[in-house]
Amino acid sequence: MTALIEVYNYPLSPCGEKVRFALAEKQLSWTDHHVDLGAKENLRPDFLRFNPKGLVPVLRLGADVIAESTIIIEFIDDRWAEPSLRPDDPLARARMRRWTKLVDEVLHPAWPGIAWPILVRPAWQAKSAETVEAMLAALPDPRRREKQSRLYQLGLNAPDAQESLTVFATVCREMEEALNAGPWISGESFSLGDIALLPYFVALEAFSLERLFATYSRITDWYSRACARPAYGGHPRTLLPPVRLAEVAQYGRAASAALKPSPAHP
Repeated sequence: MTALIEVYNYPLSPCGEKVRFALAEKQLSWTDHHVDLGAKENLRPDFLRFNPKGLVPVLRLGADVIAESTIIIEFIDDRWAEPSLRPDDPLARARMRRWTKLVDEVLHPAWPGIAWPILVRPAWQAKSAETVEAMLAALPDPRRREKQSRLYQLGLNAPDAQESLTVFATVCREMEEALNAGPWISGESFSLGDIALLPYFVALEAFSLERLFATYSRITDWYSRACARPAYGGHPRTLLPPVRLAEVAQYGRAASAALKPSPAHP
């Protein structure tokens, strides 16, 4: 009997989305468990026993638990070999790893500067100051606590937001150049590198902030083709319910005036 695939996830978490997209590429079924990051459900004891760091996503396969999104998508590709999500050519595979590493070390650490004020801040603003203070105090990482406090106070006017835009623009310029060599980020085949990047563009579309990448012709073509892949049929780009999705888009449109994108091209 095949073990049930379970994913502990938060809608529009890029790390959780890339796990969903990898599962979709393999045409696998799974059960999704919503972990509300805004309500700090990721810090509850029942979740921390899966991942003591309190981070999503987490994949469960029977008794086995795997954390860290890049490790999870590599596991998925190892466990279910077809279709392969890693190029056969060693050089193309190295390029793929370069992009998954860039996402983990550069793009994702900067991402909260854009995403947190839109996805989380409005709900926090409806809470009492005492409740917010308690939620911040529950964060074990002092750097995350300081950043979330700043984003709660300043939203997209926080310096973190401009830093995120600068990082995103730099990544877009590198992507645009890389896509000159082939249809996908590491060359001729769709890979884990594309899956690692795709959720950030899905989120910007959900935020009504497509303008942040609309000037990059190769990226817009790549994004359109990635979202049209057959494996995504029946798999929504985001797990947010329609009412919440409309709310997020409204927050994004209202906040977009505070965003001053870095130049699209050098």
